[in-house]
Amino acid sequence: MDNMNKQELVSALADAQLRGEAFARGVEQVTADAQAREAWATYHLIGDVLRSADLAAGTPPDRFLARLQQRLAAEPVPQRPVLPVVATEAVAPAQAERAAANDTGWRWKLVAGMASVTAMAAVAWNLAGGGTAAQPQMAAAPAGSAQVVATTEAGTMIRDARLDQLMAAHRQFGSANALQTSAGFLRNATFEGSGR
Repeated sequence: MDNMNKQELVSALADAQLRGEAFARGVEQVTADAQAREAWATYHLIGDVLRSADLAAGTPPDRFLARLQQRLAAEPVPQRPVLPVVATEAVAPAQAERAAANDTGWRWKLVAGMASVTAMAAVAWNLAGGGTAAQPQMAAAPAGSAQVVATTEAGTMIRDARLDQLMAAHRQFGSANALQTSAGFLRNATFEGSGR
């Protein structure tokens, strides 16, 4: 490969334009050739400068790596702390059966026991049906309201007689616009009875 083809390959690799075998060849070229690595760094520096002028000051990767290796070599090597070896003795049976740390506190045992008994009693009460009192009905028709069965084109509907009376009394307002102005983009919702 001549020099121009190498640079074009590295440029295409830096622009993420290579796929498959061409990508593998470009990566191999950059890892094996010092000129290709320098071109790679230059293309990335150009891209960084085009994105932001603050990124224009850069360090070539070889110099950066050399300085990093020098600083790492100058660092002191941390020593592992040496822990003293403690001889273990056979545990006597009296020491093995020590009391628990919270064994002296009897109040928490009493509270926990009462909470358990209360929870079990509540579950048993609900399962036995003791907690099922008559629940009030949330939505119910008031007593004395008559329902009317109306047959329309859409099918059979159950209607409230008071609602029909209200709609008949206020039919004059049924097609009026709520904004009281001409609004062509609004639709009117009206109830049209069987009289039309």
